[in-house]
Amino acid sequence: MTDLPAIWRADPTPGRQHRFADFFRDVPLLPDGQAVYLDSDQRNRLATHAEACGLRKVAPAAVKYWPPPRGSHMPGNTGVWVPVTIEDPIEMQLPDPASMTPHEREHLRAELARFDAADHPSE
Repeated sequence: MTDLPAIWRADPTPGRQHRFADFFRDVPLLPDGQAVYLDSDQRNRLATHAEACGLRKVAPAAVKYWPPPRGSHMPGNTGVWVPVTIEDPIEMQLPDPASMTPHEREHLRAELARFDAADHPSE
């Protein structure tokens, strides 16, 4: 029986994020630019593998990552990669009700009430 050579595994250093791991965040590979979601461990392993295969960062970045506005908490909620020349969007902020007038707060309550049935169907 022939001994097989050791199979190399992309086992990253525990507790350390590989320097290339963010390159593999929400990679737009699917049709129409839909991103492939990889969790942190998968990104770390892919980055470790890519560097072991000879990948080196030598060119300036041409794209940058925009995370999803509501957070990346599931595979279907991915961010996008855009050219570095595009300005970052203004971060969405909700108004502080304490700074509103009573009339503005009443308007906000009325707007939110329109969604009660959809948000709480069993009530």
